[in-house]
Amino acid sequence: MKNRCHPITLILLFCSGLLAQRDIEYPGEAYFGGGIGYTPTFLMLDVAKAFPFNTGTDATTQELLGASGLNFTPDDVDALGSMLVLHGAEGFGNITGSWRIGAYVGLGSNSITRVDTNAGTDATVDLKLTLMNGSASVEYVIPLFSNLEISAGSLFGFSRAIIQFASTSVAPDWEGQFNGTDTSNTMAVLSGTFFSFQPYMAIKLQFLDRAGLRMSAGYQLGTLAANRWAVNDFQKIVAPSDGNFNALAVRVMLYLGI
Repeated sequence: MKNRCHPITLILLFCSGLLAQRDIEYPGEAYFGGGIGYTPTFLMLDVAKAFPFNTGTDATTQELLGASGLNFTPDDVDALGSMLVLHGAEGFGNITGSWRIGAYVGLGSNSITRVDTNAGTDATVDLKLTLMNGSASVEYVIPLFSNLEISAGSLFGFSRAIIQFASTSVAPDWEGQFNGTDTSNTMAVLSGTFFSFQPYMAIKLQFLDRAGLRMSAGYQLGTLAANRWAVNDFQKIVAPSDGNFNALAVRVMLYLGI
């Protein structure tokens, strides 16, 4: 009889041990989870001065574009603005304890257009400045309440600056773009890639079971060397000066997750 009771006793002890584990709350469990969502970045960047148009050293914003032969007026240049909005997405996930990793991708551009009446052909001149970013993030999380936390971390990755210029007097001809016969239109794309780093502080508010709001403020550091530019992604070209993309950055994220 005693021998028959031993297996039953062991089974009961084993089941009791499993059920008891449900009542133990490990500190790390409160930080597990992640989220993903639309994240615009507001980059406080003087767009015209960040891109290296200048052929001199101490030019004003208006001289930067004038020296390149684009002949934009001060009002045209002002339209480029002092803020660049990057539309993108961000995701994050806790890995262990209070440490979290994530990723961010974003793209934003500002452009200006004018009609060059001085050319006698009413040519349309377009200039578009674009900044792309793809970064990973690492941060340390400090929970304040069950639905509120702050964190300190940094984004690090690569950014790509693009200058698109087009002077169009007549409708572009498809074949003429390849055989060199379309001389009425001038188009060029200059681009360069550089490393960017952004330390930041963030606050996250979970207002629903599976949704929340996350806001962060940081400072982007990134310089595009003068010799890192290329024309149409093929031919290397040296810019008159380095491109300075250091600027205050604010991100707002509406995320889905936990």
